[in-house]
Amino acid sequence: MMAAAPIYANVRDPERDQAIAAARASCTTEQVAAQFGITSGAVRAALRRVRKAKTYELFLERDDGTRQRLGLVVTHKGFTAACIGAYRTYGEFFRGLELPGWRITDTAGSCNTLETIRGLISREVADWTDDHAELPENV
Repeated sequence: MMAAAPIYANVRDPERDQAIAAARASCTTEQVAAQFGITSGAVRAALRRVRKAKTYELFLERDDGTRQRLGLVVTHKGFTAACIGAYRTYGEFFRGLELPGWRITDTAGSCNTLETIRGLISREVADWTDDHAELPENV
């Protein structure tokens, strides 16, 4: 079930970000932007993502001591974003778990319960739905 390759959370194209960072090491921002056909702001954003990226080794744990390695998650947005990325990647598996007692942890001792992660995801969906929902014609 667990991935051999890292999961990338909140990163659309990690290889491209790395290529931009490598190119920026020897060229100006404007030259890199022209090379990749993007704006200089996009170059700076890619560099920030590469600089802030952190790798989390995540585990699924239960109160009774049961522990399962989920894998590595790379994100520039922090531990909670890493948990959400893992939850989305293994969504079918997580949805089959009973909520009480399960949590996602990392090697540094950070912890999020599955209830918290599900709540955050459902809020994202609700926020997106509220912002982008089309009104029915009869309103």
